[in-house]
Amino acid sequence: MIKWIKKHPTAFMIIVGVLMAFFLLCYWQRTIAVSNTIETKLEDLARDKEKKEPKFYTGQLKEKELEAYDYLKERLDNLEGGIVEFPEPLTGKQYTRVTAALEDEGYNYYYGVCDIPMTEDNVYVKYDGADIMKVKDPIIAKAVLFISCAKGIDTFGEYAEDGTVKNLDEIEKAYSENDPEKVKEIEKVKEETEKILDEIMQGLPEDAGEKSAVDYFLGWFEENLSVAINIGSETTQESGMTGLFEDALIYNNLSALTTHKASAVGYAKILTELCNRAGMESYIVFGTWGRKNLSSESYVLSMIEMNDQKIYVDASGTQSNDMGGFRYMDERGAMNHMVFADYFSYNEED
Repeated sequence: MIKWIKKHPTAFMIIVGVLMAFFLLCYWQRTIAVSNTIETKLEDLARDKEKKEPKFYTGQLKEKELEAYDYLKERLDNLEGGIVEFPEPLTGKQYTRVTAALEDEGYNYYYGVCDIPMTEDNVYVKYDGADIMKVKDPIIAKAVLFISCAKGIDTFGEYAEDGTVKNLDEIEKAYSENDPEKVKEIEKVKEETEKILDEIMQGLPEDAGEKSAVDYFLGWFEENLSVAINIGSETTQESGMTGLFEDALIYNNLSALTTHKASAVGYAKILTELCNRAGMESYIVFGTWGRKNLSSESYVLSMIEMNDQKIYVDASGTQSNDMGGFRYMDERGAMNHMVFADYFSYNEED
């Protein structure tokens, strides 16, 4: 190396200059990020102590969507899986909004998921990777509600060449009866989850303001949770739906608290739930992170009403490096980093 430097002193100086310029640029960008971050400017205003009830998603559902939502919610609450037929056929966007409301409004439905949207003639509308958002006509008449406690939970759909589901009778039979032990396990996880949430809230100082309350929750996460990496990556055809529930969905919900690790979605849902209980309106926001970068990925933030504005928090801290190590953003900052999903209205510009 020394011989090369002596032989090519000019090239060496150019390399050193480029590296110094790079580090100075990084330092300058971090300095700008620190000076502009909302995190250091938020006041610890007194919070409303009254618990907030989640309504961001359900409040945007239209009448037909709400009917489908209420129907699915009742089935989930009663642990009734199988073929579900919607009161009225839905478009792709309507179906997406209904299922998103069930998954994201604050419930702990880690044990249930609605999928395989079909036409009246049992044709799977997402067959061969079709984009459901391109289904503009109201043709989605039914779907399958998978419940983890069903005795036949690992029964797969079988498809004809045109996407028709051939074994709906078998699927319906598989979900017609629940395993009592699995039902008990669901109740146990729900009880443990609620117990942990209560313990976290009991530890919140009574005089904690908006900012210090969220800081307390994030601090609790640091001490008690870890990020679940590559969740669902080992879920295969052999492990079936059981693998999906045990290796993925449990980490995407409040139930993640019982495992001591959560996905970014799970972190966001838990923080949102705690903030609502602490009197600050909150909901999760989906989108694509990295709008100004060559690469991007699906991500989720927690929106929290603080200081009379919308503040977006990276609950898991997974993307904090992009924000100079900080976790809080105002709406402009969030939109600079992430393109919000378009099937719900997340901001005033929608």
